[in-house]
Amino acid sequence: MKNCIICVLLLLAHVGVSQKYTGDSWAKVKANGGTLTVFYYEQAGLIYEEDGQVKGACADLLAEFKAFVQKKYGKTLAITYAGKEPVFSEFLIQAQNCKDVLGVTNVTITEERKKLVKFTPAFLSNPVVMITHKDAPTLLGLSEIGEKFKGYSAEVIAGSTHTKHIDRIKKEYISTLKISYGPSGGAILKKLSTNPKLFTILDFTEYIDATRKNLPVKRQNIEFGAAEELAFIMHKQSDWDAVWKEFMTPEYRRSVKYRKIIANNLGTAFLSILK
Repeated sequence: MKNCIICVLLLLAHVGVSQKYTGDSWAKVKANGGTLTVFYYEQAGLIYEEDGQVKGACADLLAEFKAFVQKKYGKTLAITYAGKEPVFSEFLIQAQNCKDVLGVTNVTITEERKKLVKFTPAFLSNPVVMITHKDAPTLLGLSEIGEKFKGYSAEVIAGSTHTKHIDRIKKEYISTLKISYGPSGGAILKKLSTNPKLFTILDFTEYIDATRKNLPVKRQNIEFGAAEELAFIMHKQSDWDAVWKEFMTPEYRRSVKYRKIIANNLGTAFLSILK
């Protein structure tokens, strides 16, 4: 995430932005039962609305969390989906300003973001990938991008960790690269489908969705380091992190139930990259 974006988010977090979402604290639920209020940023395969229902791997994990609270604490927990944020940067801001709610999508855990929000334990390891139009030249390495992608532009999600990768490409390989910032992966992929000279960097989950939709795109074989750890987020003063640490353990992520949720929503091929 860029330093300027961090500054903007910190500023907005401290100027009295009204709470858009409200919910129960974990202390209240632990004592008497109650509601976990969720807001989300749609991400295909992970969290999305279909036929009036919220579905995806994250929705299934929330259902598992609900059952965990009932079994361990004997308390009834209702999961309420209060709304969705179509712009990722706005999603991050709401998490900073709305206490006792859970922000659900594929948020990468970073030290910078830990200054702004609390994280649950990671629920998924997810590689970052470069995606181009299917007619774009194939890169054998980033050293070729200056020559093969001459005249290309790039677009990434505003406020995402992908900005650091695109900034490095511009700095080290193609100084003339024009970079723009979109509200979501879906919006960027829509542009890329009709613009052969546009490329992006997104989560592997978004590439899977693009292939399922038969979009005219391809993945370039470029490595961006270790897979990112994705988690849900909450206000810095939220007390929900304690029970999430009890639920989302390494043992749970190795369980048959967890792996079935991932396979059902992201495909069996995704299981090979799970850690």
